[in-house]
Amino acid sequence: MTRRLLLALALLTMLTAGCSVQVGGEDGATSGSGENSSFTEAGVARIEDEGRAVLDLREAGLSAQDLGAADGERLRDLDVEDAADPVTLVVRGSQGDLEVEARSIRCLVGPEGQIDSVAVFHRAPDQEALLAALEEIGGTVGADTTRVDSFAGSVRSQPEQERDVWGNGADALGFDVGLHPVYAPDADAQVLELQLTPPR
Repeated sequence: MTRRLLLALALLTMLTAGCSVQVGGEDGATSGSGENSSFTEAGVARIEDEGRAVLDLREAGLSAQDLGAADGERLRDLDVEDAADPVTLVVRGSQGDLEVEARSIRCLVGPEGQIDSVAVFHRAPDQEALLAALEEIGGTVGADTTRVDSFAGSVRSQPEQERDVWGNGADALGFDVGLHPVYAPDADAQVLELQLTPPR
C-alpha cells in the first residue's frame, strides 16, 4: 500500500511539474517537455498528422532533449513542402505568442545539446501575400518598420526584380527573431524565412 502511494505521489509530482508524457519507440519520443513538440522522427510524423507544432521559448535553455531527443539522438527537419497544407507553428514567448504557417522547420543544435536557433520557412503564393505576411509577422515580433516598409516599397515599385533582405533584432515577444523575405518574380512561390533564437 505504501509503495503504491509513493508511486502515485511521484507521478503527481511529475505531472504538476509540467512534464509531458513521451511515448518512446525506435523512432523516438512523440512529444517534448512541457508544451514543446518533439522533433524526433516519430515526433515529426505526429506534427505532420496533426498539422500543428509548438515551441516554448518563454525560458532560457531550450535543449534538444526538450524537443524529444534522447542522448545522442538527432533531431529531424520538418518538411511539408509537397503537402496540401502547411503546419501551424505556435511559438510561445514570455511577452506573447507568434503563429506561423510553416512549410519547413529546422532546429540547429549546439555542441552541448542546446538549441542555438530554429529556422522556419513560410511560403506565400505571390508578391502581395509575401508582403502581407512580412508586415503582419514583423509587427508581431517588433521588427524595424523602416526596413520592412523599404523592402515592400522596392518590391512593389520594381516587381520584375529579385529582392531579399535580412532584418535582425526583433525581440518584442521575449526571443530574438530574424526575418529574411525572398522575392523572386518567376518563382512558383515566395518565401519568408524566420530565424528564431531562444533566450539565453
